[in-house]
Amino acid sequence: MNNKPYISIIVPVFNGGDPFHDCVSSLLKIDFPNNKLQVVLIDDGSTDNTAQWLNEQKLPSNFEIITHDENTGRASARNSGLKFVRGDIIIFLDADMVVKPDFVEQHVMAISKSEVVAVSGLLISDPGQQKTNLQYYLFEYRKRGAKQFGENNPIPFNYLITGNMSVKRKVVNECGLFDEKYIGYGGEDTDYAIRLWELYPNGLRFSSKATSIHYHNETIDDLLIKMKKYGSTNYLRLLKRHPKHVNALAGNWIYSLKGYLVFNTVVKWVVTTVFFIIPLSYFVRYFIAYSLIMGARNPVEGIPKFDK
Repeated sequence: MNNKPYISIIVPVFNGGDPFHDCVSSLLKIDFPNNKLQVVLIDDGSTDNTAQWLNEQKLPSNFEIITHDENTGRASARNSGLKFVRGDIIIFLDADMVVKPDFVEQHVMAISKSEVVAVSGLLISDPGQQKTNLQYYLFEYRKRGAKQFGENNPIPFNYLITGNMSVKRKVVNECGLFDEKYIGYGGEDTDYAIRLWELYPNGLRFSSKATSIHYHNETIDDLLIKMKKYGSTNYLRLLKRHPKHVNALAGNWIYSLKGYLVFNTVVKWVVTTVFFIIPLSYFVRYFIAYSLIMGARNPVEGIPKFDK
């Protein structure tokens, strides 16, 4: 037991509701020595009863709460946690995820090799909910996500998912904090993954045993609205900051000939029509990409257009 590394888990939350309650409940059941485990919950200016609920819980001493007076975004919330934690290994978890008792132990085993610096765990859908086409694509599609690379092979930066990710503290010290310019949906996690990968291009891994149930209950329409907004804001910030990785980030589809041939209203209409007849989950990939590219072609005021 004394040889185990010290682990810190960072969980930012904004208006968490029942999924966050379940998340905390699962963290209380983690099978790992309390004197080697620190759980930091960051209430990022919630406007529901999250703060009251946390104050009412009789959490053990290794659970610590940070409270933001206002909502500052996931990058800022995670940074508050990073400035506070003491762990040799840091695990990031989203507030709508539930983990098994061996969650920490599985991350420790996966990241223990000297050449491994960060590990992305497996996200699975709510087993009690009927799966939609979106959920099949997000969680079951075998060619999506880090699982396609297997357990012991390096994974590219764009498959390192910050929700359910472990990273060694010494690497965090080198990489620094999350970029708080990414306010709103998306970007801050990919930016961080790129910076990790540039330091250790062979050091990122996937673990199918470090699992978390993701209570992803939004509809495909909700997600597409978020992706279009992301495309018109943080996605363009990401492309500007990392010009070497434009192709890996799909920036070469925004204004190229192939991009206009694939992502236009006519093709979108055809794909939508076929999807209503044959509702295959694979088509969800096109809708997500279409929303992203359309957003990137129409940046919000103050965000410059992409120019490779």
